[in-house]
Formats: sequence, structure tokens, C-alpha cells
Amino acid sequence: MKPVLRLPGDGCRFLAAGRCLYEERINPGLCREFACTVLAALENHFDEFVVRGEILGLSSEQAGRIWEQRMAKALNIGWDCANFTVPQDDAEEASCLHFFEGICLLRMPACPGRCRRYERPDHTVSEQGDIYE
Repeated sequence: MKPVLRLPGDGCRFLAAGRCLYEERINPGLCREFACTVLAALENHFDEFVVRGEILGLSSEQAGRIWEQRMAKALNIGWDCANFTVPQDDAEEASCLHFFEGICLLRMPACPGRCRRYERPDHTVSEQGDIYE
């Protein structure tokens, strides 16, 4: 007997590039392992800067001026990610093909196909998976 095949997850509101975004949509930012490593490094640089500014007693205006002067250096940390891929249609930008709303799509679980979490974008799905138009 052949195994039962799942229907593809096409049309699901949680599907992006073959990955399931359910966990991230339910609790955005909760699972830090989904975060883009380059963005996380930039956040850490900024957090360190803020802590140093507080220790030195800088006002927010002073810290803002210093950050503007040092921003180019802070943003020049390099794209330290083995999966960094420049989109073919956007080669002039320094964006990654796998970056989506602060997360790395490659770090998300692969979509198993239609599952109990399958939802159409208009939220018309029954408990049995029947779609209402």
C-alpha cells in the first residue's frame, strides 16, 4: 500500500518560500533562533552602544549625534552568514533573498503541506479543513 500524500500548503497564510511561519506569526520574535544572524549582530552593536552611552551619562541628543557619526562603521560589520544570497532582480541592494520581516526563512521549519494549521488568507477554514468561499 502506498503512503497517503499530503496536499501542498499552497495558499496558506503561514506559507512563505516553502517554509511554515506559523510559530513566528503566533508569537513574533519569541523564538530567537528564527532571527536573521546579520540583523541580530546589528542589534547587539546598537545595544552595546546604548549601554556605553548610559554609563557615560550621554543625553539622547548627544548619543544620537555620535551614533550618526559611527553608523557607517557599525553597519560595516559584514554579512557574516553562509546563506546570504543577493536576489537576482535586486542586485544593487544589500538585501538577502532569505530575509523576511526580521527572520531568516531558512531557519523556519519546512512546510509539511496541508496540516491542522492551514488557513486561507481570508480566515475561512473549518475544523475539518473545509474551505468556505
